[in-house]
Amino acid sequence: MKSNGGSVLKALMKKSRLERIYPFRRGNFDVIGFIIKIALTAAIIALFVVFFDKFADMYLSLETNWQLDIPTRSFELLTMLYGAVIVFMVVSGISQISREIFGADDVKMFSAMPVGSGALFGSKLISIYLGQFIVSIAITLSINLTLGIRILAGWQFYVVTAVICLLLPLITIAISSLLVIPYYRLKLLLKDRFVINFIIVSALLGVMFYLYAIVLDAIKQLLLGGSLKYFFDDKVMATIATMCKYLYPSRWIAGALMSAFETESWLGLILVTAACITLALVMIRLVLMRAMQSRNEGSDRSIRKHSGVSKGNNVFVALLKKEFLHIFRTPSYMFSCFSVAIIMPLMVYFCMTVASSLVQNLVGLEFNLELAVFLTILFGSLTNIFCATNISRDGYMFYVVKGFPISSKTVFLSKVVLCAIVTALSQLTSAILVSAMGYIPWYSGIFLFVVGMLFGLANILVATRYDFDHANFSTEDDGEIKESSNAVSVIILIGLVMSFTVGGAIFAFKAITQLRGANLEYMTYLLAGGLAVLFAALASVYMILGLKRKYYEFEGGNI
Repeated sequence: MKSNGGSVLKALMKKSRLERIYPFRRGNFDVIGFIIKIALTAAIIALFVVFFDKFADMYLSLETNWQLDIPTRSFELLTMLYGAVIVFMVVSGISQISREIFGADDVKMFSAMPVGSGALFGSKLISIYLGQFIVSIAITLSINLTLGIRILAGWQFYVVTAVICLLLPLITIAISSLLVIPYYRLKLLLKDRFVINFIIVSALLGVMFYLYAIVLDAIKQLLLGGSLKYFFDDKVMATIATMCKYLYPSRWIAGALMSAFETESWLGLILVTAACITLALVMIRLVLMRAMQSRNEGSDRSIRKHSGVSKGNNVFVALLKKEFLHIFRTPSYMFSCFSVAIIMPLMVYFCMTVASSLVQNLVGLEFNLELAVFLTILFGSLTNIFCATNISRDGYMFYVVKGFPISSKTVFLSKVVLCAIVTALSQLTSAILVSAMGYIPWYSGIFLFVVGMLFGLANILVATRYDFDHANFSTEDDGEIKESSNAVSVIILIGLVMSFTVGGAIFAFKAITQLRGANLEYMTYLLAGGLAVLFAALASVYMILGLKRKYYEFEGGNI
């Protein structure tokens, strides 16, 4: 009996819905992670609205040819913003489509069942669209409501806003589907080229944070009432006007918002959406067929020739090498561990360049050392989030190693030492950079490195032990962990609490003492140093307490 396509699609959508709510019913829902995501999203939206409102106020007041033209400035703002939004959503869409089709286990399972590619493709696409639709609502409302209130927009503006919320995900998913095959082929090409992969990922991350630094500097100029307005001279405004003239399809979105009855914009949006969806239907079917073949034939696996068995190593050195190669040869792990650690000093430096002068202008006091300590602990703790998978990422290999005549101390020490080496290099670079740029003297740079290392070691120890106590091994063939666990959320929360506790204490103490006319700068060293030693000591106790017994009794992992 031939299955009905509509009923199959309905069943697949029900399966997707049940998978999303399964953690709630099972009782292992990551409450901490969910709260952090909601709080972080709300904070980002709130900050964006505040600073976008200030920027819009400044940008709308710019004159060209000594004339104020608010509609044109609004059109330019919307065109540039939606251009950036489309790029962001397309990149996100490529990742989602690749993960849902090439990385999903059910593709292989359904390829052996009487499930048509159309129904499977439809369920995947609808699921991705719903996710993009939520993002579209948050971004579109943040931009349009802020600007609409500023320019006193009419009711048509808000009606078009609702339509854009629906259309935007269709456009971005369609564009993503056209790019997902080249992305997948590039991913396969770089899969076994670990060094090239590492360089590319680190470079892209560096560029991203460089752009982030530019945005931070612009925000500083807005808050301090600086010269940002004078950046937009006649030459810059002419360049922006030319760019907006050819920036499709975001100029159509801006045109529809500014003039609800503009035929050209609506016709362009309708045609590009229809064309992209038509091409997407063809491309995603091809992608889906390619994914089914690759998952069944194993053609996406590595074909790299492996060298023979190397000469014997010391047990500890061998385990250390295993940890390094496991991370370096898995792109997602390499990014989370090595690439983020390389970029961490830049994150500290960029934030120092903005926060140092901003705090001094707003408060009238110099807090360079306190800022450096706070940023080092904050970004250092976020860098060490990767350690929350120190045990879980081993998968079945953890039992293999456990069966060897190797002590638990050696096994765990190899994991901690590797993470500590990465942290030490990152912290040392950060301290040298901040000192060399003149924000703190050289002796404070040494102190910054020591404090950063102690807090980093505390993070590593707590993360490793917590992951051991709550190990959750992957069921994937390659053992790779593709989703964040509750351990990651706990470590993020601990890192945030630790950095804001220490940062708040040293900021408050210095502010109070300086306002009272006292200069007790050495107290920053005592407070930060004492808390660093305390956290490291407590983490060490937590790490080793009952570890040996639990290691030999370990039968968990939720495999």
